[in-house]
Amino acid sequence: METIGKKNSEKWIAYAFMAPALLLVLLVSFYPIAVAIKWSMYETEYVKTGAYVGAGNFLSIFKNESGLKNIGNSFVYVFGSILIVVPLSTLLAVLLNMKIKFRVLFRTAIILPWVISQTVTALLWKWLINANYGPVNYVIERFGGAKVDLLSTSGGANLALIAANVWNTFPIALVLILAALQTISSELYEAGRVDGATGWKSFTHITLPLIKPTVLVTLIMLSLEYFNMVTLIYVFTGGGPFSATETLSLRAFKEGFEYWNIGMGSAFSVLLFGFNIILSLLYVKALKNKE
Repeated sequence: METIGKKNSEKWIAYAFMAPALLLVLLVSFYPIAVAIKWSMYETEYVKTGAYVGAGNFLSIFKNESGLKNIGNSFVYVFGSILIVVPLSTLLAVLLNMKIKFRVLFRTAIILPWVISQTVTALLWKWLINANYGPVNYVIERFGGAKVDLLSTSGGANLALIAANVWNTFPIALVLILAALQTISSELYEAGRVDGATGWKSFTHITLPLIKPTVLVTLIMLSLEYFNMVTLIYVFTGGGPFSATETLSLRAFKEGFEYWNIGMGSAFSVLLFGFNIILSLLYVKALKNKE
């Protein structure tokens, strides 16, 4: 009985130490979500709730062409970036894991974009591709080409935005995958060479299966980050031209903080939250299957 009483007291002490952290999580994470869900079901005037509309705000998103366009833009931005970032990061991680000259220098240089803020990245890329004085168009003109204003067309703006995002965020994936590669024992590769697994076979039969869990975790992290990204898009394109790059996260920001339509902004935020949950569950299921 004394042992049981001691265990119970230790358990309550542990709960007492955990309580401040749990309270902070509730206040910072769950409470804002609950408030957003509540506001999404009302008409609002600034931060004052008006008439209850239930799912009306959500229905207007799916009925309105601009709302469907925002959803499509989000998926183009997220998956367009991921389809470039993951293979590129994997390739660079494999190269940087090899014993090559100036490996430390290369690792440092490649990771530099990670420490640059999204605002600076957006301004840098706007300058690089500027149709009038940007270095990219200057080089094109020097080789006899015509100026290209990427941000004036929907396709060009999406490509430029994805390129800027890839440049800014691929080091995150690279660091995670490189760390996974360094946990693979060299003995596995030696055994593979004995069995004739060299080059591409070694990568597909040894490296790739062992780093798949890390790649899937990276996919979850990047998907959440890209879906919720506002600053880079807002500063780089502002959602233009003609809302071609306006994603769900940017629309939620504009509805809430530019148009002061908190109810509709909350509806976009809750919808975005739902997409994040669905994608995370799909990735986790895939991770469990692979394991």
